[in-house]
Amino acid sequence: MGGNVLPIHYDPKTVKQLTKEITVASCIGAAQGALFSIASALLLRRFSSVYRNVRTQVRVFYHCSWISMGAVFRADKQLLKFQTNYYREEQKRREKIMDEAAERGLFLEDESLNSSRSTT
Repeated sequence: MGGNVLPIHYDPKTVKQLTKEITVASCIGAAQGALFSIASALLLRRFSSVYRNVRTQVRVFYHCSWISMGAVFRADKQLLKFQTNYYREEQKRREKIMDEAAERGLFLEDESLNSSRSTT
């Protein structure tokens, strides 16, 4: 499959870094969700007669919901940070290429700076 062009964000190094960051953020979010679910469950058990009378399955669902919600929200927040940093670095790289080309007397179109790479 020679000649396939893939965007730079398919770079294995970038994908590995993103996977690591999202995994760490998900674990932190899950821990925060667990702390919140435990604290709120204790308060609900103390003050809510409805919560005291629900079955174990409902309580487990309540805890799982908070844990997963914490993990998802934290991972999404980390993804947005990663994208912002990635595009900022990409913009700096493009500006550097444009400046170097201008110093040499070459004037490149912004389209020619696409950060695509070909796979061989």
